[in-house]
Amino acid sequence: MRVVLKYTREERVKYISHLDLMRAMQRAVRRADIPVAYSQGFNPHPIMAFASPLPVGVTSQAEYMDIVLEQPMSLPVLRERLNHALPKGIGILDAAVVDDKAPSLMSMVERADYRVTVHGFDWQQVLDAYNERTEILVEKRTKRKVTSVNLKDSIYSLQPDKESRDILYLSLSIGKKGSLPPGAVAEALLKLPEQNDKENGSMVFIHRIGLYCRINGQWTTPLSMKRN
Repeated sequence: MRVVLKYTREERVKYISHLDLMRAMQRAVRRADIPVAYSQGFNPHPIMAFASPLPVGVTSQAEYMDIVLEQPMSLPVLRERLNHALPKGIGILDAAVVDDKAPSLMSMVERADYRVTVHGFDWQQVLDAYNERTEILVEKRTKRKVTSVNLKDSIYSLQPDKESRDILYLSLSIGKKGSLPPGAVAEALLKLPEQNDKENGSMVFIHRIGLYCRINGQWTTPLSMKRN
């Protein structure tokens, strides 16, 4: 039985690494007495996988992981047990059973949406500068090399909040097509205006609000992969 879980990562746990998150999930599964399946071999481990690692310092209301169970289990009971065992700041919101042969979450997720807040800053000046350019080159660093990429190739959309001018909604490409961290994107955007009223050192708050797959030409959440 393969189950996709949607969970949150709040302010108090935004600085833990992805590895620490994985360990916290594994401990919670053991404490909650979840009948998780284990891999074969010399070093068996719980069969769990994550959709897209959340950068350190970013909060989220829409993280996804899947877990394989050795035997069927009630989803409400699964959520309740895990929420009781997880550390404060991480909470299971929803769950769905998916086909065991469905593609991995990481291979399916192609888009991540964020809310970026810089208190006292007007994002409209960034949007004006962004729309005037056909190319915005930024450095993309990997373990092996540094390459120059066009920022616009990684952005699906930019949309200011209708009521708060210091909030920007940012939709980014992730997964197989490659991606840039939301923090790096926000930093590059803030450098665009020639007359930038953002003082150096102003805090940038980034919150992930959604992860999406493209199924039959439509954007949908990983929970939509649920078994019929």
